[in-house]
Amino acid sequence: MFKHCFVSVFLASITAFPVSAQSFIGEGFSSAVEAVQEGIDLIWPDDLNVKGLSARLGFGIGFTPDYEGSDNYRFRIIPLIDIRYKSRLQLNGSRLSYVAYRKGPLEVGPIVNMKFGRNERQNSVLVGFGNISDTVQMGVFVRYRTQEALVSVEYRHGLGANLGGSVQLTVGHGIYKAGKFSAMLAARARWLSRRAMQTNYGLTKTQSEASALNLPVYTTGVGFSELNVNLVGSYEMSDQIRLLGLVSVGTLTGYAAKSPIVTEGRGTKTQMLTGVGMAIAF
Repeated sequence: MFKHCFVSVFLASITAFPVSAQSFIGEGFSSAVEAVQEGIDLIWPDDLNVKGLSARLGFGIGFTPDYEGSDNYRFRIIPLIDIRYKSRLQLNGSRLSYVAYRKGPLEVGPIVNMKFGRNERQNSVLVGFGNISDTVQMGVFVRYRTQEALVSVEYRHGLGANLGGSVQLTVGHGIYKAGKFSAMLAARARWLSRRAMQTNYGLTKTQSEASALNLPVYTTGVGFSELNVNLVGSYEMSDQIRLLGLVSVGTLTGYAAKSPIVTEGRGTKTQMLTGVGMAIAF
């Protein structure tokens, strides 16, 4: 039991921290990790026919950018939380999902997610922009999974913080398994609505005038904002304990890549994430 689920604990729960998520976690890390988190336990699923509740708890550490597009990285320590009820209801860090419909490998259902915002004090480039507040996102997911592969499409709409809508496409596949070690590779693309793109990467006239670096007004549109590839490894220390590792390399695209907070040496469109963790099943 719980034979291959622990990588999902790290990826799903690394975004869950109850105190000052804006400054502690950072939007760049939570965004990239979310892409992999949905697919790990689907790629190497555990026996999900568990009666009652199950929980996986632990911690992770990693280096993450100050914001999406930043070239400055910080070390972070983050608790891991994964709580499930049977094979339908699951709390992965800040994301609650419910499988409302299942037919063979196809699953469909609603999601509720706590989206962590952005604090202008995270980086000198953001000073004067004002904060993007934490908010709740609601949406729906559709995923198709087999023993070794996953395709998932997820739509989320922010209820506040002027976030608008976003779509995330995740494609993953197991690439190696021998003895106690396993690894998978997943790719993700994210699409943002005009409102979401402007909030995350644009600058209004007011923000431009208040900018500590005198950044210009920047108006965005709809489109893809990022593409990334994620490599995840898991090592079985025992039946209940796993060591986990994550390396993610991605690039901002379109309006996001051309934002003043990214260009001219203030940031970079290339985004990297590294982390390790440990999780225990109860």
